[in-house]
Amino acid sequence: MTSQNLYEVKPLSLQDRKKLKRQYVYIIVFGVFAGAIFFFIYNFVLSTDKMGKIPVFVFSVFALIFSIVISYFFWSTYLDLKKGIKYCYSGIVTDKRINKHTTSSAQHNRAAGSRRNGSSQKNTQTHYYITLNDKQHSINYKQFSQVKLNDEVYLEVSPKKKEVLTFNVLENNTETSESFNSISRNQNFENIEKSLPMREKEIELVKKIFFKKTRKNLIYLIPIIVLLFILWKGIFIFLIPLIIAFVYYALKFLIQINQYAKFKRNGYLKTVKKVKVIDKLMTTSNRHSTGFKIETSNGIIDVSEHIYKQVQTSQDLLLHKASFINLHYDVSIE
Repeated sequence: MTSQNLYEVKPLSLQDRKKLKRQYVYIIVFGVFAGAIFFFIYNFVLSTDKMGKIPVFVFSVFALIFSIVISYFFWSTYLDLKKGIKYCYSGIVTDKRINKHTTSSAQHNRAAGSRRNGSSQKNTQTHYYITLNDKQHSINYKQFSQVKLNDEVYLEVSPKKKEVLTFNVLENNTETSESFNSISRNQNFENIEKSLPMREKEIELVKKIFFKKTRKNLIYLIPIIVLLFILWKGIFIFLIPLIIAFVYYALKFLIQINQYAKFKRNGYLKTVKKVKVIDKLMTTSNRHSTGFKIETSNGIIDVSEHIYKQVQTSQDLLLHKASFINLHYDVSIE
């Protein structure tokens, strides 16, 4: 055991070695597959006299990068087997995170007698993390879906490659589980709901959020109307998708305006509902801002970073929802 009691070092078991050696097979298969693609591209595309030095240079750079990546994974697995040890972590899950990394690659197609057409292909990779004793660990989706905050978890990881060799949930958060079960048995908790008049600041906040949502519908609706006017005398069958889209967004916009009129006519009322926190989740991405979600006895809600850091599992929250327009605009800790 380390001096800080963060992890324990144990020798690799026979099963661990088999699992790591299996990685060799995956690496070799991927390397042969990638090598075949590069061999095909070079021999049938780049080796012709029409290609200049720049495409060959770019191709060589990509081939070198792939070779380095494959060699790194191969060498990491070799070092883990050579060291013959694994790091064993146990502790309480204090945070959960999903990271989505999206990359775009441009593709160019040249048709005979036409200009070059460009297209973009997006690829998204999703990684799952849990935090134990202030240390973040990467796990797969199946393992990630098994745990909630405050569960006690045990996992064994290879030192170099960080391959998860063993993953076990030692103990579920009984406080959250029992409280959630009692909520399910006792519906009185779900019915703790009050209707109250809003304060001036709350009314202004709801107006801001509501009209921001309606503007999104108008962003889609206005271009559709313009296209309908321009193409109205065209072939009717091509107008059908535009007409369907126009009817959908127009009805959605009118329903929202009618709901807001009821909300205003009835004196700006709000509903305050008491819920129990079941789990928390952070979502990061290279394309979008970080999102914070809380799973409650009333479903999953989006919250601010401030609320996310403050709340704990099995804690009671008060959800503030604007009546008639079904808009959650605030979360407060009881």
